[in-house]
Amino acid sequence: MNLDTLTGQATEFSSSGAWILPLTALVASFVFGQVLAWTYERTYRGLSYSRGFSHTVVLVCVASAILVLAMRHSLIAGLGLFGVLSMIRFRTDLKTPRDLVFIMGAACIGVASGVGAVTEAVLGTVTFCVVAIYLAAGPFGSRTRFDGVLRFRLPATSEMEPALHRLMRNYCRRRVLLSTTDVGDGRVTEHVYQVKFFRRGDRGALLDALRQDLDAQETRLMLQDSTSEY
Repeated sequence: MNLDTLTGQATEFSSSGAWILPLTALVASFVFGQVLAWTYERTYRGLSYSRGFSHTVVLVCVASAILVLAMRHSLIAGLGLFGVLSMIRFRTDLKTPRDLVFIMGAACIGVASGVGAVTEAVLGTVTFCVVAIYLAAGPFGSRTRFDGVLRFRLPATSEMEPALHRLMRNYCRRRVLLSTTDVGDGRVTEHVYQVKFFRRGDRGALLDALRQDLDAQETRLMLQDSTSEY
């Protein structure tokens, strides 16, 4: 096959417009996959974020579009591609159901892009991302009653108790005394509380008040992050 023949076939293919739908579908799946991956990255609150998983979201979109395009071109080719894909095992364990949902969302948007339903893909991408951001940013599903655990040591004197209760009442919406322990021949008492603050700024204010007003030692606040996925 000479150069003139190849040039003629390329010109005929480009002028026929047969490439517009496949290219549009693949570009759309790539763009929508990146939007999903960006949303996943921005809303992730776990401790083991994987850059490779974000890449997987985009690639699943593109692969789904390719699969549907193959089936539109030839059903036999599509079934053959299904057979090849069924032989590949997904080796990476998904740590949370949320990861699986993002994979499912990427696959669905990729399929919609592949069949040329760009309008449905746009609406699906916007809806999926808005819902994911809303759930990640809002308190929906949170059952945390306390912000964390407060631990400190005070001199074991009778006048300390009223002052301590007054400080805790001023800064804490809820408080539960977990334990009190005598330290250093009973001269110092260690207190451990579960606390829920009125405002975020009350965390540092209470620690400063304990140290300055009550001369508290070894004051520590261990916060609980209710949004982390372990």
